[in-house]
This record gives sequence, C-alpha cells and structure tokens, in this order.
Amino acid sequence: MKKTITLLAMLGIVFSPQARASLADEIAEAEADWLIASWEAEIDGNSVSLSFKWVIKDHVLGLHFKGNNNETYSLIALNPESGEVEQTGYGSNGRKSTGKWGPKGDMPMVTLTSKNDDGNSRSMGVAFRRIDQNNIEMQIYSIDANGAVGDFAEFSTEMKRAKEKKK
Repeated sequence: MKKTITLLAMLGIVFSPQARASLADEIAEAEADWLIASWEAEIDGNSVSLSFKWVIKDHVLGLHFKGNNNETYSLIALNPESGEVEQTGYGSNGRKSTGKWGPKGDMPMVTLTSKNDDGNSRSMGVAFRRIDQNNIEMQIYSIDANGAVGDFAEFSTEMKRAKEKKK
C-alpha cells in the first residue's frame, strides 16, 4: 500500500501542471506596467491614439492604434513554447503584422514586420520610454535586411496619458 501511495504521489508531481510565467509576470519583471494605459498625441496636426488593455487578465493584452489614415488591432501574449512575448495584428490598410517584444536598452520595444495583400513587407522597431506618470515617448527605429535594429530612432513623439472616459 505504501508503494502505491508513493508511486501516485510521484506521478502527481511529474504530471502536475508546472507554473508558467504569465504575460503579467514578464511585464512586471521588465518594470513596464506603466505602458498599460491609453495614450494620445498630435502629429503634424493629426490625432494619434494608442491603447494597451488586458483582454484576458494577466495573459493577453489588446493593443489598439488609431492614426489619421490607419487603424490597427493587435493581441500580445506570451508564447508558451518559446517563452517570447509575441504580437499579431491586423490593420485597416489590409496589413497583417507580427512581432516580438523585448528590451531596447531600458525601454520595452516591439519589432514588427507587416505584409500587405500584395505580399510587400516592411519592418520597424517601436520602443517606448517613460517620461513620467502621464507622459511617454514613442520611438520608431529602422530594421535592416538582417533584422538588426538601428542604433538611433528615426522618429519620436511624446504621448500623453488619455483622460478616462466616463461610462
């Protein structure tokens, strides 16, 4: 009887679900939880908005970007097989984008590749720097043919925390 109980206990340990890191854990470890908010900016007289919010608590973030002539919805999640934080999105311009999140110095950055319906692709890095509680800087980086991210931002803009809309 003792052997059976010991065997069952060992099988329970081997086959019990292992605690996996969640996206929330990865964001906390990177000290990037400040990014999960809604942000606004004016670029060349056009309004731009960017919003990160949980769509599945602690596991999947929804990203909504809206510019003058473009709108994109993306999902961000931790790939359980690779352990990488991945993003997949679709835009109003017919593009599908995929990317991976990681650090660019001390900033969170996504490297994105998008393809339009003609099969043409382009890549860029988008990093975020926290200025203070209510302001961030969004920086756009080039990515070369080998996938290397440029050293310096080609474009940057300050974004302000959007005021919460009353329900």
